[in-house]
Amino acid sequence: MLLPIEVLSANGTTVSRTVALQAGQAESVGSLWLQIHGLRYADQASVQINTSAWIPLNNNTVTIAEPGRSFGGIGGGFATLVMTLPLPKGTVAGGANTIRLRFNQTDGVVSGYRVLAWNFLTSEGTKILPPDEFAEDAPETWTPPLPDEASILAGRELWRTASLMESSLPNSPRIQAHCADCHAHDGRDLKYFNFSNGSIVARSRFHGLSTVEGEQIASYIRSLPLPNPGRPWNPPYQPGPGLDEQPISNWAAGAGLAWVLDQDADALPYLLNQHGAGLTRAASDPPRNPPNLRDLAGRITPDIFRPDGNLNPRQIPIALQLPDWSQWLPRVHPKDAWGTAFTQSEFAALYGGETTPESKRKIGAKPRTVLAAAQTPDHNIRPVVATFAQWSEARRAFLRRFVNAKTEWSPALTNKVYSTQLWQLVKTWEIMQESRLEGRGRDLFGLTADSRTWCNTIPAETAPSAAHIPDGLAGVGGNALTNEYFTASWYELQIVLNSGNHQHRDRYPVDWVYLIGRFQDLYVQTHRPEPSRLLVAVIKALQSTDPHLGPDDFSQGWRPDQNIDPRIMIDPAWAPTFKPFSVEVHQALTASLLAAWMDKNLQYPLAKYLPFGVLPHSYTPPRTYGHISGGKVWEAAQQFRSAGVDAKLVRRLQQWGMAFTDRAGRLQYERYGLGTKGQVSSRERKGT
Repeated sequence: MLLPIEVLSANGTTVSRTVALQAGQAESVGSLWLQIHGLRYADQASVQINTSAWIPLNNNTVTIAEPGRSFGGIGGGFATLVMTLPLPKGTVAGGANTIRLRFNQTDGVVSGYRVLAWNFLTSEGTKILPPDEFAEDAPETWTPPLPDEASILAGRELWRTASLMESSLPNSPRIQAHCADCHAHDGRDLKYFNFSNGSIVARSRFHGLSTVEGEQIASYIRSLPLPNPGRPWNPPYQPGPGLDEQPISNWAAGAGLAWVLDQDADALPYLLNQHGAGLTRAASDPPRNPPNLRDLAGRITPDIFRPDGNLNPRQIPIALQLPDWSQWLPRVHPKDAWGTAFTQSEFAALYGGETTPESKRKIGAKPRTVLAAAQTPDHNIRPVVATFAQWSEARRAFLRRFVNAKTEWSPALTNKVYSTQLWQLVKTWEIMQESRLEGRGRDLFGLTADSRTWCNTIPAETAPSAAHIPDGLAGVGGNALTNEYFTASWYELQIVLNSGNHQHRDRYPVDWVYLIGRFQDLYVQTHRPEPSRLLVAVIKALQSTDPHLGPDDFSQGWRPDQNIDPRIMIDPAWAPTFKPFSVEVHQALTASLLAAWMDKNLQYPLAKYLPFGVLPHSYTPPRTYGHISGGKVWEAAQQFRSAGVDAKLVRRLQQWGMAFTDRAGRLQYERYGLGTKGQVSSRERKGT
């Protein structure tokens, strides 16, 4: 039986599959196990076994497996969910059994779903059908439905210019956007992520085209001579072991759903392995049973947290399922959302839209223009970083016309604002892929940079919180949980794609204190701690500065008072996050983080931190996060002792703190004119 089973098309579409069970197997069936991609709302789908009644799928009729359940289950953040549907005794019988899957109705956004895997379970939870009963449909065997050149050319023209309906709902209006506007302009995203011919035809019909026109578009997509390692359900860039060993063209396909862990704490061994022998298994292999966390305490050393190190977040699996490609796509194109305000804006012009005399004077080089002049490996492509930054600023300026601190948010406004952010994200992916930029990090940022990287902050800027979209009914998804899920996911994607990695300047490309503080906002909604994912963020925050620049470089150097500090391990507000770890593991992590942080601090004399005659840039962390950033870590000495940190290490912290405080006090004398500029007065030398 081929998987997935696609249930895509008009309302009421039904797909069936038949399997044979022996009499003994049938008697032991207690439930139906399903892994489904694309269930966006309750009762979107129904299931029937043999002649049973149709059962709608929602959070009351099925049991959603973790971690999907904590993220809202059906109607929540995760695009793919595992669920169990209880079956009354006698639902299945010996011999042939037919399972029917129905797409009930659209909500005006979706056009179906996919069953990625299914099975019958015994009352003990054992799968009854053997693995060889199923086979995965292989995209390499797919061919254009209409292979003649005329049909392919017609499909390309339809992709670019066909007039579309908003949806398949009655009286749906026509829209200005074409397929190429919301997707990659050449359709490479549908080829890359292997959207099937059937799904392309179904979506074409959803937008008011005919079956033949859909087949022509599908034929055009199939004909594209481009790599296609992804699948619609595998989240782009989902991290996992072995991903870096694959070609750079495979990176966007991600490590696959198999590497979305059931529990965040299971990621700790992978974090530690980056400092040991490493992992050699391919990213397509499913995770093995993790070791006992208590046994890991002896492997935790300060080297894990070393600020001059280079932790690779692309290779560490997480329990957060990142958004799938369909969740990247905007629900409404900016020109349908904002009209001429968008089409005549600098924001649109920088991508390649029409320009007015006013916008033409404002805009500099477009990312695509800069890249077109940098097609050879020896050409300087660093100006593209600035062009992306200009494009980001243009988006912010554009959206400020419509939202501000006093804005009354509504679902409609959220849809337009968030879709505008998504549009820029999709078009950034398009440019990165088309220009093959993802493997040129060192050409962009220098030899200390990651070779695999993006060169912008657009992933983080896609987060709902970046546009101040509030939690609640007006949030993305209509609730606080889903709104926070997308904020967390896009920030996580920023870490994976461009964490700064020893290249930060001020709060760019990541405001680490803010990003890490948002972990608590997500926890409030899910009640699901993520200590390992948090530790990766903490380590990358410490590793954001250039190892060759000290604290006297206020923008790019090591400034411990402006970053996350070790108090995050012992602060009561963060205790629930680390609860999955044993006392021994938490103690080892706390001591190692403090030791690595202190070792880095002591690389520089105090004069580098507090030079006479120079006022450092002032930094006050947000009040919410002041207890894990902002300096004076030594004041938490007793808390570190209570956490089991070695007394000698705590004394080092206190001694450094006293010396730091003493010099800071002397600087105060100078600032108020009580000392000689550039010198220490006799009063200062005496410490009076």
